[in-house]
Amino acid sequence: MKKVKEYFKEYSGQEKVAKFLIETGLSVVDGDVYCNGVKMSPSKIGRMLEVDRRTVTATVDTIENTPDLSEVFSHLKATAFFKDVAMNTDAGLIEVIPTDPHKTGILAGISKIISDLGISIRQSITEDPEFKEEPKLFVITESTVPMDAVDEMRNVEGVLSVTIF
Repeated sequence: MKKVKEYFKEYSGQEKVAKFLIETGLSVVDGDVYCNGVKMSPSKIGRMLEVDRRTVTATVDTIENTPDLSEVFSHLKATAFFKDVAMNTDAGLIEVIPTDPHKTGILAGISKIISDLGISIRQSITEDPEFKEEPKLFVITESTVPMDAVDEMRNVEGVLSVTIF
């Protein structure tokens, strides 16, 4: 995603739009923005981001006219993220903050601990370190994870903090 930031670094409004498209999984195809095939309004996107609709349109034009960007943005898909729903169900939610978001093995270490507890993972999502200052790993589990697992998770190499909800 460094490539995406490079194209928009001199245009903060367009960078904001591009970041939003990536974070929400909105694709750009044939000059339009889509959410899993449903066409989105540039005006509504602009209002939500507090930028002019022309900034949204300019971002889409830049994406469409840049093969490297078009290749990325044309394949994005929105995915349901159960973080905010997990606490209202029997599912568990674990938030992990890494010491270094580029460190390998964090997800593997957390997954192993959850697996050893006999709990199934329903979803795991990491925030992109290129677009978030403090990216986090979220793991949604089939059932709640016991609080005593926190210390074991904190001992995974590369983990700064763990919160179980």
